[in-house]
Amino acid sequence: MYFSRRDLHLSRVKLKRPPVESLWVAFWSILLTFFGISYCCHADDRIPCPQTFPPHPRLFTNPGELRALKNFIRNSAEARRFVDNLITRVEKELNHIPNAPVQPRDMENRNISTLARDFAIAYILTGKEQFAAAAKQILLSYAEVYPSYAVTATKGKAMPSTLNEARWIIDLATAFDLIYSSPALHTEDKKQIEDQVFRPCGEVLRICNHKTRSNWRARAIAGLGVIGFCIGDCDFIDEAINGYRDENDRVLRNGFIQHLGYSILGDGIFYERSFGYQAYTTDSYFLLMEAARHSGVDLWHHSVSADPRDAGSDIERLFGPPEEKSVKAVFDALFYRSFSDGAVTNVANASADFFIRRRYYEAAWRAWRDPKYAYVARIHESDRRPWDGISLRESARIRDAADLFWIDPSLPKGHFALDENAVIGNTGSHVNGCTLFPNGGFAILRQSTDPDAVCAEMNFGCWGSGHSHPDKLSIVISDGNHKVIREARYFGYGDPAYLTWDRQTIAHNTVTVDHVSQQPQGDTDNAWAIPKAGSVVRGRPLLFYAGNQLKAFRAECTDAYPGVRMERTIVLIDSVVYDFFKVESESNHRYDYALHIDAPVTIDRDQVRPHTMEALSHEFGYRHIKINEAGMAPLTAHLGYGRKIAALTPSQVLVGKGIAAKKHSGMPVMILQTEGKKSVYVTAFILKPNATPIQLIKKDHDYQTVMIGEGRLLENNSAFIALRDRAGKILEIAR
Repeated sequence: MYFSRRDLHLSRVKLKRPPVESLWVAFWSILLTFFGISYCCHADDRIPCPQTFPPHPRLFTNPGELRALKNFIRNSAEARRFVDNLITRVEKELNHIPNAPVQPRDMENRNISTLARDFAIAYILTGKEQFAAAAKQILLSYAEVYPSYAVTATKGKAMPSTLNEARWIIDLATAFDLIYSSPALHTEDKKQIEDQVFRPCGEVLRICNHKTRSNWRARAIAGLGVIGFCIGDCDFIDEAINGYRDENDRVLRNGFIQHLGYSILGDGIFYERSFGYQAYTTDSYFLLMEAARHSGVDLWHHSVSADPRDAGSDIERLFGPPEEKSVKAVFDALFYRSFSDGAVTNVANASADFFIRRRYYEAAWRAWRDPKYAYVARIHESDRRPWDGISLRESARIRDAADLFWIDPSLPKGHFALDENAVIGNTGSHVNGCTLFPNGGFAILRQSTDPDAVCAEMNFGCWGSGHSHPDKLSIVISDGNHKVIREARYFGYGDPAYLTWDRQTIAHNTVTVDHVSQQPQGDTDNAWAIPKAGSVVRGRPLLFYAGNQLKAFRAECTDAYPGVRMERTIVLIDSVVYDFFKVESESNHRYDYALHIDAPVTIDRDQVRPHTMEALSHEFGYRHIKINEAGMAPLTAHLGYGRKIAALTPSQVLVGKGIAAKKHSGMPVMILQTEGKKSVYVTAFILKPNATPIQLIKKDHDYQTVMIGEGRLLENNSAFIALRDRAGKILEIAR
């Protein structure tokens, strides 16, 4: 069963045999991926270029919106103060207007393009021609030198890479658009700027090294589309929106339509699976959609056919079939990727620890009138608990001059609550405070929607891109105040420890087999390892249940290690998270179940003995863990404030400290080690003061029973997860 919009009153999802059409979709998905064939959207998904374009300005504002903006500025003290400061700042720059450098140097051109944009904004708000003349001078200086700039290996020209080049040209296009009708800009000036700057830059963005799905391509098509709508170039617009096709109608370079059909998965998760990169990519879509909107092309509300490969982790389509898709899902999904207080997990090279306000939410409110966008458009960027409604401080809505264009004078206070059930995209389910992204590969169990509630997330998704980590079936657990069992804190791409720590399975809260990281990382020294052509590395969602007393999720993974099956079940009862991790193989292996703990760890002296503070081994990841205590489970680790981790199954226990990163000291690490063909780990995380005893009373590989206090039993087996009273009566069951 899968959730549909009419099924939101249900509190569980369970498996059934996939329909025949789902199996065909899975077959074609794998076949297309293996042969590298680009799936073509249906012909009716293609969007035509406007036959005529409105007068300038038409990129990110128009005459009507400008009148409303000026009225807002007159009536808003914050806006008046910002604009006054902007005018004062750019007036000072009039005496030393920079020209484009003969050769680009680092990020110098970015600063110059931003100044050109700000001159133009000052002009459109004040009507003072000296500002238009200043912006014109910068634009014409680029017309003189830009053709001589060399294209870099990462497909920049004025800037080091495509990502920077797109931002640079969007600034210049904004400036050109705003001063287009100024007497300062002559017809021959316009032609020179279009022919010597905009069109050559568009050709560079077209050849971005990332031709299909990635955040790089999204930024490239944003820049390409902005140029197209600015100068009325339908070739650029067509590629930015519909992609570039050969004579056989095969898509060779993706556009917005392909991203919507394929890069955005069925549940709204961007395929790279990083919170930060999804937010960044959404910003690219937003810029393109706003430029299109002002020329009469509505991408905000456009729907396309789902690409067969948008299934992500749920290749079998057990949790929902492909359906038509709109871009709203990629905006919505980030809200539900959070814990009850707004904290988020750092999966796949993400760096944000909590939900962050972005500049596009006011535009999203204007497009869809969804109150959650209005709510987050007002939260302060430093609010680490944005959902609690207490620490909320209203943000400065204007932090950059371009933010003036996104202002909606009618923006209400808005609201957002995790206690409201929702469908996210086509297949994402938010039910009774818990969320499943079956395609993106995240399940979040929340004790409640109270900001202080205990929450647990399992990460099981398909390996998305080079940003992915070998962390299948890893978990993060929050006690309602901070993430106690947390993900690796990243070093960054240029640091050697990015390979030797960040990209290693032992640095994540999952199981490592034989001291080797999961596929495709394995034992390679490539920090950007990806799966081999035709192979898929993913977890598979098996069960999701969001009941009143019992909340549970289960996933398996058979791709991480050849010949090894891993299955993990997390259960949330009251404020305790129960973790059942099974590993099985036909041959003997060493299994290391790792927990990275953001709290001091104390274990009773009679349960552990001191250990020489030395590296666990020489392998990547392990070399950074220094062990100082060793013992045998079952045992209990105390984390302070009544919080505990109860390791309930027999294993060797090693306790130490992980590597210290740039902004923090190394976190305590606890590793439970076993050897053999099969192993099962049962662990309880008690993260609120709780005197209720927890005891494992039955344990074999396929069936475990935990006694909770004197009155309840938690049973976990392959057929179901049940909560019973002492007499055996079922209180709640998931299957």
